[in-house]
Amino acid sequence: MKKSSAVIGCFVVGFLLAASPFGGQDATNAINSYPNLPAPIGEESVLLTSAGQAPENLLLAKIAEDLHLEGDYRPRALASDLYDYRTLVIIVGSSPYGLQYRNRTFTEEMERTKQLLNEAELRGLPVIILHVAETKRQDKQTVELIKATAPHADYFLGLKSISSSSEIIELMDAANVPVTLVKDLEDLHTPLNSAFR
Repeated sequence: MKKSSAVIGCFVVGFLLAASPFGGQDATNAINSYPNLPAPIGEESVLLTSAGQAPENLLLAKIAEDLHLEGDYRPRALASDLYDYRTLVIIVGSSPYGLQYRNRTFTEEMERTKQLLNEAELRGLPVIILHVAETKRQDKQTVELIKATAPHADYFLGLKSISSSSEIIELMDAANVPVTLVKDLEDLHTPLNSAFR
Protein backbone atom coordinates (compact mmCIF):
# COMPACT_ATOMS: atom_id res chain seq x y z
CA MET A 1 0.00 0.00 0.00
CA LYS A 2 2.85 2.39 0.88
CA LYS A 3 4.50 1.75 -2.47
CA SER A 4 1.38 2.60 -4.49
CA SER A 5 0.75 5.74 -2.40
CA ALA A 6 4.27 6.96 -3.13
CA VAL A 7 3.81 6.29 -6.87
CA ILE A 8 0.45 8.10 -6.93
CA GLY A 9 1.91 10.99 -4.91
CA CYS A 10 4.82 11.33 -7.36
CA PHE A 11 2.39 11.16 -10.28
CA VAL A 12 0.19 13.94 -8.82
CA VAL A 13 3.19 16.18 -8.05
CA GLY A 14 4.60 15.58 -11.54
CA PHE A 15 1.25 16.41 -13.13
CA LEU A 16 0.92 19.63 -11.12
CA LEU A 17 4.45 20.71 -12.06
CA ALA A 18 3.81 19.97 -15.74
CA ALA A 19 0.48 21.83 -15.74
CA SER A 20 1.75 25.00 -14.07
CA PRO A 21 4.35 27.36 -15.56
CA PHE A 22 7.69 27.71 -13.84
CA GLY A 23 8.06 31.20 -12.38
CA GLY A 24 5.89 34.22 -13.02
CA GLN A 25 5.53 36.01 -16.30
CA ASP A 26 7.12 39.39 -16.73
CA ALA A 27 5.31 42.26 -18.47
CA THR A 28 6.87 41.61 -21.88
CA ASN A 29 5.95 37.90 -21.91
CA ALA A 30 2.42 38.52 -20.73
CA ILE A 31 1.62 40.65 -23.77
CA ASN A 32 1.38 39.93 -27.47
CA SER A 33 5.18 40.22 -27.79
CA TYR A 34 7.29 39.35 -30.85
CA PRO A 35 10.99 39.86 -31.68
CA ASN A 36 9.67 40.98 -35.07
CA LEU A 37 6.57 40.24 -37.14
CA PRO A 38 6.34 36.78 -38.71
CA ALA A 39 4.89 38.30 -41.92
CA PRO A 40 4.77 41.82 -43.36
CA ILE A 41 1.69 43.92 -42.65
CA GLY A 42 2.64 47.15 -44.43
CA GLU A 43 3.26 48.13 -48.01
CA GLU A 44 5.25 50.95 -49.52
CA SER A 45 4.66 53.90 -50.06
CA VAL A 46 4.71 54.92 -46.40
CA LEU A 47 3.53 58.10 -44.70
CA LEU A 48 5.73 58.70 -41.67
CA THR A 49 4.37 61.29 -39.26
CA SER A 50 4.49 62.51 -35.70
CA ALA A 51 1.91 62.56 -32.94
CA GLY A 52 3.06 65.10 -30.39
CA GLN A 53 5.90 66.73 -32.37
CA ALA A 54 8.71 65.45 -30.13
CA PRO A 55 12.18 66.05 -31.60
CA GLU A 56 13.18 62.38 -31.50
CA ASN A 57 10.52 61.80 -34.16
CA LEU A 58 13.16 62.80 -36.72
CA LEU A 59 14.86 59.50 -35.89
CA LEU A 60 12.03 57.72 -37.65
CA ALA A 61 12.87 59.48 -40.91
CA LYS A 62 16.52 58.42 -40.56
CA ILE A 63 15.60 54.79 -39.80
CA ALA A 64 13.22 54.70 -42.79
CA GLU A 65 15.99 56.11 -44.98
CA ASP A 66 18.43 53.46 -43.70
CA LEU A 67 15.87 50.76 -44.58
CA HIS A 68 15.25 52.27 -48.02
CA LEU A 69 11.53 52.53 -47.35
CA GLU A 70 9.68 54.38 -50.07
CA GLY A 71 7.70 57.17 -48.50
CA ASP A 72 7.73 60.60 -46.94
CA TYR A 73 8.25 62.04 -43.47
CA ARG A 74 5.61 64.70 -42.91
CA PRO A 75 5.45 65.76 -39.25
CA ARG A 76 2.25 67.76 -39.80
CA ALA A 77 0.51 65.36 -42.19
CA LEU A 78 -3.24 65.67 -42.47
CA ALA A 79 -5.86 63.01 -43.16
CA SER A 80 -6.19 64.35 -46.70
CA ASP A 81 -2.50 63.48 -47.28
CA LEU A 82 -3.16 59.73 -47.07
CA TYR A 83 -4.48 59.48 -50.64
CA ASP A 84 -1.09 58.47 -52.05
CA TYR A 85 0.12 56.09 -49.31
CA ARG A 86 -0.40 52.43 -48.42
CA THR A 87 0.82 52.42 -44.79
CA LEU A 88 0.71 54.96 -41.95
CA VAL A 89 3.58 55.01 -39.44
CA ILE A 90 3.17 57.30 -36.43
CA ILE A 91 5.87 58.01 -33.89
CA VAL A 92 4.28 59.08 -30.60
CA GLY A 93 5.85 61.53 -28.17
CA SER A 94 4.47 64.82 -26.94
CA SER A 95 6.76 67.82 -26.61
CA PRO A 96 5.50 71.25 -25.52
CA TYR A 97 8.45 72.83 -27.33
CA GLY A 98 7.81 70.85 -30.52
CA LEU A 99 4.14 71.83 -30.48
CA GLN A 100 5.07 75.46 -29.90
CA TYR A 101 7.55 75.33 -32.79
CA ARG A 102 4.79 73.96 -35.06
CA ASN A 103 2.29 76.56 -33.76
CA ARG A 104 -0.08 73.90 -32.46
CA THR A 105 -1.83 73.22 -29.20
CA PHE A 106 -1.97 69.72 -27.79
CA THR A 107 -5.72 69.66 -28.52
CA GLU A 108 -5.09 70.48 -32.19
CA GLU A 109 -2.39 67.80 -32.38
CA MET A 110 -4.70 65.21 -30.81
CA GLU A 111 -7.46 66.09 -33.27
CA ARG A 112 -5.05 65.85 -36.25
CA THR A 113 -3.86 62.43 -35.02
CA LYS A 114 -7.43 61.13 -34.61
CA GLN A 115 -8.37 62.35 -38.09
CA LEU A 116 -5.32 60.60 -39.58
CA LEU A 117 -6.20 57.37 -37.79
CA ASN A 118 -9.85 57.52 -38.83
CA GLU A 119 -8.91 58.15 -42.47
CA ALA A 120 -6.38 55.29 -42.38
CA GLU A 121 -9.11 53.01 -41.05
CA LEU A 122 -11.53 54.12 -43.78
CA ARG A 123 -8.90 53.41 -46.44
CA GLY A 124 -7.91 50.08 -44.86
CA LEU A 125 -4.31 51.19 -44.33
CA PRO A 126 -2.17 49.39 -41.76
CA VAL A 127 -1.04 51.60 -38.86
CA ILE A 128 2.31 51.12 -37.13
CA ILE A 129 2.93 53.01 -33.88
CA LEU A 130 6.39 53.75 -32.47
CA HIS A 131 7.34 55.11 -29.05
CA VAL A 132 11.10 55.53 -28.82
CA ALA A 133 11.80 58.13 -26.16
CA GLU A 134 12.28 55.78 -23.21
CA THR A 135 10.92 57.16 -19.95
CA LYS A 136 11.36 60.78 -21.07
CA ARG A 137 8.06 60.74 -22.95
CA GLN A 138 5.75 58.87 -20.63
CA ASP A 139 4.02 62.04 -19.54
CA LYS A 140 0.24 62.49 -19.43
CA GLN A 141 -0.04 63.91 -22.96
CA THR A 142 2.04 61.14 -24.53
CA VAL A 143 -0.05 58.52 -22.74
CA GLU A 144 -3.20 60.25 -24.07
CA LEU A 145 -1.79 60.04 -27.61
CA ILE A 146 -0.96 56.37 -27.13
CA LYS A 147 -4.50 55.75 -25.82
CA ALA A 148 -5.86 57.42 -28.96
CA THR A 149 -3.64 55.40 -31.31
CA ALA A 150 -3.81 51.95 -29.64
CA PRO A 151 -7.27 50.94 -30.94
CA HIS A 152 -6.17 51.71 -34.52
CA ALA A 153 -2.71 50.12 -34.36
CA ASP A 154 -1.72 47.01 -36.25
CA TYR A 155 1.76 46.90 -34.71
CA PHE A 156 3.57 48.68 -31.85
CA LEU A 157 7.33 49.19 -31.62
CA GLY A 158 9.02 50.62 -28.57
CA LEU A 159 12.01 50.46 -26.29
CA LYS A 160 12.15 47.92 -23.47
CA SER A 161 12.40 50.76 -21.00
CA ILE A 162 8.70 51.51 -21.58
CA SER A 163 7.76 48.14 -20.13
CA SER A 164 7.97 49.90 -16.78
CA SER A 165 4.87 51.79 -17.86
CA SER A 166 2.26 49.10 -17.34
CA GLU A 167 -0.49 51.41 -18.61
CA ILE A 168 1.00 51.54 -22.12
CA ILE A 169 1.58 47.78 -22.17
CA GLU A 170 -1.98 47.11 -20.99
CA LEU A 171 -3.40 49.40 -23.69
CA MET A 172 -1.67 47.46 -26.45
CA ASP A 173 -2.61 44.14 -24.92
CA ALA A 174 -6.27 45.17 -24.60
CA ALA A 175 -6.30 46.21 -28.28
CA ASN A 176 -4.63 42.88 -29.21
CA VAL A 177 -1.78 44.72 -30.92
CA PRO A 178 1.44 42.80 -31.60
CA VAL A 179 4.27 44.45 -29.68
CA THR A 180 8.02 44.47 -30.19
CA LEU A 181 10.18 46.04 -27.50
CA VAL A 182 13.86 46.52 -28.29
CA LYS A 183 16.85 47.43 -26.14
CA ASP A 184 17.98 50.52 -28.04
CA LEU A 185 17.26 52.59 -31.15
CA GLU A 186 19.65 50.64 -33.39
CA ASP A 187 17.58 47.53 -32.71
CA LEU A 188 14.48 49.12 -34.29
CA HIS A 189 15.73 48.46 -37.81
CA THR A 190 14.96 44.72 -37.93
CA PRO A 191 11.40 44.78 -36.54
CA LEU A 192 10.44 47.84 -38.59
CA ASN A 193 11.86 46.20 -41.70
CA SER A 194 9.88 43.03 -40.91
CA ALA A 195 6.68 45.05 -41.08
CA PHE A 196 7.33 45.71 -44.78
CA ARG A 197 9.51 42.86 -46.10
